[in-house]
Amino acid sequence: MEVIHKNLKQPDIQRTISIDYISAIHYFEFDDTFVDRAESHDTWELVYVDRGRCDVVSDDDIIHLKQGEMFFHKPGEVHLLKVNKGSTPNIIIVAFYSASDAMRYFEKQKIIASMTTKQHIAAIIHEASNTFDLPFNNPRIKKLKLKPEDGLWAGQQSIVLRLELMLIEIVRENHYYITNRKMVVPKDIIEDDFILKIVDFMESRLYGKFTMDELSREMNFGKTHISKAFSKACGCTVIDYFTKMKVNEAKRLIRESRYNFFEISEMLMFSNSHYFSTVFKKNTGMTPSQYKKSCKKM
Repeated sequence: MEVIHKNLKQPDIQRTISIDYISAIHYFEFDDTFVDRAESHDTWELVYVDRGRCDVVSDDDIIHLKQGEMFFHKPGEVHLLKVNKGSTPNIIIVAFYSASDAMRYFEKQKIIASMTTKQHIAAIIHEASNTFDLPFNNPRIKKLKLKPEDGLWAGQQSIVLRLELMLIEIVRENHYYITNRKMVVPKDIIEDDFILKIVDFMESRLYGKFTMDELSREMNFGKTHISKAFSKACGCTVIDYFTKMKVNEAKRLIRESRYNFFEISEMLMFSNSHYFSTVFKKNTGMTPSQYKKSCKKM
């Protein structure tokens, strides 16, 4: 098929969260004698506790943070860090500039990092340590200095992209996706081993059925815990995900043209062919017949 490219101006890609530059990246290992001083600047500041505990003071509000939690200081906010007696925290701080309206979501936000967020943070620190010359435990450094040699190729861009993606995913995890998302997360992009084991279990039952009690015994976790964890990670219930898997398998079988719709319905353990057609249309927007015809069009 011949493809003709026309020199037409395409609309700009919408950048909901865009980072213009990163002014500082720190990994601190403080003892309990550390004393910070209040400061204010025109950048956002992310404070993440990698180990231990600390307090952050934000416009006279005190926020307690423990391992795996983060807080965002908005531009112009007077803030400082407090290390409590007997505490020896490891703290990551990233200061960056963004004028995106969507960043309002992070104003004075205390967030519990998901496994995906922790992976992003670890990757950002890895990239930064191999891209910039980062003095150890010096909170007064306000300008990033590139390594004179042996720096990581495309390191600066990678850091910005990872940070933008992490912020987008945090908003999805803690706000938008909880109430509004309709798309089912495919297995290929699931990173949580616990969730992957649930999906693997469902794949093994694709041509059959299972109950939540059976899944609970298989996973050795309660049904409530499984349901909450799965819904948060995938945006739907376990049963809805399983139904979507069956519909995707039905689509594959339809394209193969080896079985009729009644046979596919029986194979995938739908109660009857009418119910199969109803579920198929609900998930794809087409009846099985319409889908089969669409696959033949060029």
